[in-house]
Amino acid sequence: MNPLHLARLKVSLDDSLSDVIASIQASGALGCALIYDESGRFVNIVTDGDVRRAFLEGKQLNATARDIHEIKLKTPRPTPITARIDSTHAERTALFRQNSLRQLILVDGHGAPVDVIDHQSINASPTYVNQSFTAVVMAGGFGTRLRPLTADTPKPMLQVNGRPMLEISIEKLIRFGANRIVISTHYLPEKIVSHFGNGERFGVPIEYIQEETPLGTGGALSRLACQDNTTLVFNGDILTTLDVSMFLAYHLRTESAMTIAATQYSFEVPFGVVSSAGSQVTHIEEKPKFSFLINSGIYFLSPKVFANLPQSGPYHMTDVAHDLIRRGASVSCFPIFEHWLDVGRPSDYDLAAKLF
Repeated sequence: MNPLHLARLKVSLDDSLSDVIASIQASGALGCALIYDESGRFVNIVTDGDVRRAFLEGKQLNATARDIHEIKLKTPRPTPITARIDSTHAERTALFRQNSLRQLILVDGHGAPVDVIDHQSINASPTYVNQSFTAVVMAGGFGTRLRPLTADTPKPMLQVNGRPMLEISIEKLIRFGANRIVISTHYLPEKIVSHFGNGERFGVPIEYIQEETPLGTGGALSRLACQDNTTLVFNGDILTTLDVSMFLAYHLRTESAMTIAATQYSFEVPFGVVSSAGSQVTHIEEKPKFSFLINSGIYFLSPKVFANLPQSGPYHMTDVAHDLIRRGASVSCFPIFEHWLDVGRPSDYDLAAKLF
């Protein structure tokens, strides 16, 4: 690797979480950043998964690479697996396959990184990457809050910078490996069907589930013709830069029945919050800020989920999740740090043109 390229991966222990994310995104297919201490000594590798793990532990964008490093030290793989720069192709391939690696750091005799290679460079991809999936896009809503824009146009077909939102999302899903698209429709379905047809011009088959009465997302899924593939469920009024390939890899690696993509939502109380013990004030916190992980409306489902979906009546994704949890199945959370926007109000629609 060119030293200038390696330098782009470098972050310091005191760099912010947002700086780490920027370095990972700049690394492209490598999907990593390298942490160095104040003396310039290599400390650790940080990957997309490490960042999302930090969000799960409640870290915010103003957290540091040091925080991520400390969290990583508590994981089953606290330090990076490396190979000498003079290692053979066979030795590197063995490390990739034995450890299901996505990237491998090549080091000199002092243990300092001199290159980083990814699984594609030696054709040793883990089984959980580069997998295809079915995508079910929910596009049946009335878009009431966006009237009059939706008076004669389904909300997912509203244009953002000259293209329907639904088309932007579908093309993105295809790039990430969707080999079959199913669109669930209800309101003005002919507008959607006439635009997308059978999917020929998009290079994948596109099918439709027409809901005569709203069934809820889980109810629509019960009508899916073929249910033996890993399935992405995606609300049609969402725009996001989510790395779906990372989302899918996480779902497959954890062997979850259902994985919910969750995004951070924060709000600030515009007043001083008073804590008291009886009538005695114990503390006043001025304008506290609270953050939560909220349901983004994006899910991956394993084929086994479909066997337990009810065949009639409305059924929502929260019902699906609660039923799986009740039966002891694994329901995982995948934090989103990428842009995510639920286009439900006029202000959201105006913002969509700027973000996407």
